Amino acid sequence: MRNVRLGRRSLLSLMGVTAVGATAAACGRSNPGVATAEAPLRRPMPRTPAATGPVLRVDTERSYYRDGDVQLMFAFPNGLEATENLPIVLYLHGRDGMSPTPIPYETLSKLETEYAGGAIPPFGLLAVDGGFNSYWNDGSANGDLLSMLLEEVPAWLRSRHLGDRDGLPFAVAGISTGGFGALNYAAERTQVGLPVEAAALLAPALPVTWELMNEKGVFATEQEWHEHDPLRHTDRLGDVPLGIWVGDVDVYREGAEQLAAEHPNTPVMSVLPGGHDGSVFDAVGSEMLRFLATGVSAEG
Repeated sequence: MRNVRLGRRSLLSLMGVTAVGATAAACGRSNPGVATAEAPLRRPMPRTPAATGPVLRVDTERSYYRDGDVQLMFAFPNGLEATENLPIVLYLHGRDGMSPTPIPYETLSKLETEYAGGAIPPFGLLAVDGGFNSYWNDGSANGDLLSMLLEEVPAWLRSRHLGDRDGLPFAVAGISTGGFGALNYAAERTQVGLPVEAAALLAPALPVTWELMNEKGVFATEQEWHEHDPLRHTDRLGDVPLGIWVGDVDVYREGAEQLAAEHPNTPVMSVLPGGHDGSVFDAVGSEMLRFLATGVSAEG
């Protein structure tokens, strides 16, 4: 799946690196796994259209693997006394990137209301900018995205005192192409002995034919796609619990159902009325968050 294999020692050592020097971020390509030296940029995000919504914060970090600045969006429930060591779900966006929102509005809204109602424990969501049409693979047109997630995100979380003591998200989620990436991220975490507690996949973009995959303009050859295709590497996930939600007329339904049939630990496989669109994206916020919440106590 990837050209470079990460070992447990490599990953953990990168988690512990902190920022040094006040000028590193302005000096072109930074060192891999190092959090931004200067204070991250922060600006308010607009509230979600729902009556109540979570606290949203946008920061910027310098990424070696993307060779540039990367936007991070955090979502936290309102009313937390502190966010230190708050468990974090890494949420991978779909084809259109961070705009208009990397996380469906309904999911953001339910993060607030489900927590306020006592249905889920406190945890946050982190969306990282992977660029347009991202399948979150190394060697992509947007850079080495899987390496960014594995090696840089822990440092960025640790510098903010988020996640576990090593800056690791306890779970991963993904929508559309982000679901493709979330599976490979979960597989890599399993391979280095640091599995996620849950992986939630909303309408995962899992083509089952090269004809459909080739239309996306992501992989140069069918063989390259096979190397990255999570459906061909389900054994690498280990026993990670999967939650899958997909529309009954979604073009990717066949791939989602194949995944559910092949992975031995799929507690949720939900087929909803709708296609690869908002009719499904905005219908699963509560259920997805409750599924992810099952991993919080184990992570803690």
